[in-house]
Amino acid sequence: MCKIGACAVIAAAGSGRRMGGVSKPNIKLLGKTLFEYVLEAFDSSNVSEIVVVCSEDNEESLRALAVGTKKPISFTRGGVTRAESVRNGVEASAKSSTLICVHDCARPFVTPEMINETLDAAYKHGAACVSSPVTDTIKQKDAVTGFVSTPERATLFAVQTPQCFKKSLYLQALNMLAESISSFTDETSLLEELGVEVCYIQRSETNMKLTAVDDVPIAEILMKRKGGDL
Repeated sequence: MCKIGACAVIAAAGSGRRMGGVSKPNIKLLGKTLFEYVLEAFDSSNVSEIVVVCSEDNEESLRALAVGTKKPISFTRGGVTRAESVRNGVEASAKSSTLICVHDCARPFVTPEMINETLDAAYKHGAACVSSPVTDTIKQKDAVTGFVSTPERATLFAVQTPQCFKKSLYLQALNMLAESISSFTDETSLLEELGVEVCYIQRSETNMKLTAVDDVPIAEILMKRKGGDL
């Protein structure tokens, strides 16, 4: 078990343009918001504090939903890009937190066990990330020649969150790559650019990300199968 301070950074500042204008954290599944599912999982995990990266539009509602949270919780504003939002969250973490655990609020199926396993792996290896095997055949098209190739499916996997890492490694990467931080779509890419070897943990349970309106009814069916409560 991870024995050092860990801060959860919940990325919840998305605009929800593809969700009909509704902020993703406020979307409800079975009467409970995505934010509540995620917050409950982290509140029951081994993190020592929680930082919620929010927007001006949803901060008030998220603060109201967070009343009663057992762990210390704070709120900070997001940036223009996801990378900037995560940076703001990390900078808002306590000095005593030496591990960071980033999670997208659009993934409501996260569990305390998933969080703890990723934290433990990051404590041991420096950085760790939840992933899932790719089941579709993937095609890759060369942007210049137009040539289409088929990568070997067994070598592919989908990167998800939580993504956990030692804060010192992240700050090193941030210091070296500050000018190009917005070009990184997740923290594994940023850390790997620094030369950090990320431990990828493959898990088979549902950890879907809600990105469009059509994802909501699918997520509700899956949540019902899990009993509606994480």
